[in-house]
Amino acid sequence: MKIFGLALFLALLAGCGTFVPVEDLSEVPPEQLQKALHVRVFTLESGAEYPEIKTYLGEVSAYSCKHMTWDPPASKGDALKRLRLEALRKGADAVIDVTFDTRGTDAWGTNCWQSVYASGQAVVLK
Repeated sequence: MKIFGLALFLALLAGCGTFVPVEDLSEVPPEQLQKALHVRVFTLESGAEYPEIKTYLGEVSAYSCKHMTWDPPASKGDALKRLRLEALRKGADAVIDVTFDTRGTDAWGTNCWQSVYASGQAVVLK
């Protein structure tokens, strides 16, 4: 019975990944991360007008997730970095109407101790 309990515990521990997509940024090539920093961001909060849009590429979203106790805290900055990377991969040079959500930080829905969700529209500007 002890062996069964230990096996069950190890199986549960091994399957404790996040329920939301969170990429390990240390595995992303540094050049790609550098290019992502040049993706312009326009948040709804700022109310700033953005330049004329050439092409809408679709919605992009990203999570910052504190999954393990030793992970850094989830933050808007980390979520924004991941959002820019997703937009870059779609061929965008900007993300418009960006919003952040920290209310959905339930461990049951994300399997994160803490999370920040960012979303927006990936676009190519004229």
